[in-house]
Amino acid sequence: MIRPLTKKDQYGTPYRRPAEVETAIDAAIQQDIVTLRERAVVWNPDSPDFIPMECLVYIIREAGRRHEEQTMSVLLPLLLARCEGRLKKKILDSDMPNAAEIRGEILAEFSVLFAEDGSGNNPDELDFFECRFNLAFRSFRIDFMRRETTRTEQLVELRSENEAPDSLDDEERLPRVSDAFQKAATQLPDIFLEQLLNEIRVLPPDERKAVVLCCVFGYKEESDDPAETTAASLCGVTGRTIRNRLNRGAAKLSKFKKEEA
Repeated sequence: MIRPLTKKDQYGTPYRRPAEVETAIDAAIQQDIVTLRERAVVWNPDSPDFIPMECLVYIIREAGRRHEEQTMSVLLPLLLARCEGRLKKKILDSDMPNAAEIRGEILAEFSVLFAEDGSGNNPDELDFFECRFNLAFRSFRIDFMRRETTRTEQLVELRSENEAPDSLDDEERLPRVSDAFQKAATQLPDIFLEQLLNEIRVLPPDERKAVVLCCVFGYKEESDDPAETTAASLCGVTGRTIRNRLNRGAAKLSKFKKEEA
């Protein structure tokens, strides 16, 4: 049975998936992960193998809530790859020097929605993406760009002052996130994961994205393979920057780690 949506619009009317999306979900949930992966790499909407974005969001959300690691690890990067293709058409390298970084930040922040799905103050935040993905992702992108513009205008000087050094001696480097934090979300007990996500939410955006991507979703910090999706590629930064962000996040999470020890 397809999980019903719970989010409501401004008039109090519950969101509803279009009939064609419900049909696509019905068909997709009957297929194995190998078939779903083959279909998820098809980008042409006219192809009979194409999976609508709304359908992919549903499957990934269900996998996350059921702690199905394989499905999450296979399909989420493919969904993000499609999203990146859209962003490249809207946020052009020719228009701004940091376009790649902005695209990475948007994708990372979008990934956080899946990590937080079903918990916190907005457990149904992704419901709209199951109804009208194009409109929902467009709004998500525009909201991000508005916030980024405001933040850049107000904090341009503070940003450079708060950036961590590019290199630190081993003795000076903050402790890395504990082994528990480096496990994928599906390997963590439900209660522990919920507490962890509550702590992660209070981190600054850059640190939160790094911790979620590496420690909840299990992405590598960086890779020698340019085709591999990593935390660094999603955020549009270097692996060293990701490690710096993880270190800063680990320091803030140290109190939580001691309590759980």
